[in-house]
Amino acid sequence: MEAKGIIFTALDTDHDNIESWNRWYDLEHLPPNIAMPEIAGGCRYVAPPELHEIRLPVVGTHPGFDNGKGVNVTIYLTAVDPGDAIAAMTEFREVLDAAGRMEGAGRRAVRTGDAMDLSWVVGDPALRLDDRDVPHLGHTGIRVVLRRGGGDDARSVAEAAVGVEGVHGVMSCASRFFPGLEADIYLLSGVTADVTLAIRAAAPYGGGAEIVLDAPFDGIAPLDYSFADRIRASDLPAVLDVDQVMPDD
Repeated sequence: MEAKGIIFTALDTDHDNIESWNRWYDLEHLPPNIAMPEIAGGCRYVAPPELHEIRLPVVGTHPGFDNGKGVNVTIYLTAVDPGDAIAAMTEFREVLDAAGRMEGAGRRAVRTGDAMDLSWVVGDPALRLDDRDVPHLGHTGIRVVLRRGGGDDARSVAEAAVGVEGVHGVMSCASRFFPGLEADIYLLSGVTADVTLAIRAAAPYGGGAEIVLDAPFDGIAPLDYSFADRIRASDLPAVLDVDQVMPDD
């Protein structure tokens, strides 16, 4: 199914809730959302402490990722207009809630969420991909670059990046909720931190782009939460700084 855009969400949970929240997400939350006709696929990601250490800028310009926030990211590919998809998902959440299917997740917070139009893609030429293939590429991690400006340069950066070992493709999306914000999402394999550093060295962004966030994330293999102890042993915030459960997670 061809992707039209993405729904991008950053989330956090208390350290004592990591395993139970992730299990709920894998077994009770992700499946009904991916099964929606508006959704073409979905993946989850996590930034354990070693990836936070190379997150840029050090002092963030996006409140959803400041001060250790945004440990977790979910990306849904949309089969329809992303605005229509997020509206359908929001409505469906009420159905799940009424059926008691939002229970058991524990304390969690959505730090930021966005519907984004797919603007362009670049695939590794060696893979002989059609453009519609790129968002569906297999990968074990991602690098998320949120930027303002630099559009003329960003595609050239992506074309250079796919020459780096472990970079299979890049998809670029434009925000519906934050005017002028764009996301370049690099689909990676190998050691996520090492590949991210290699891309930064080989394919840097020009001065025309204001980099709001440059952050790597490991893909979450379903039901494998071996990253949890590393997070708990780190100085990442152990308890949410909000009391409410945020919607649309």
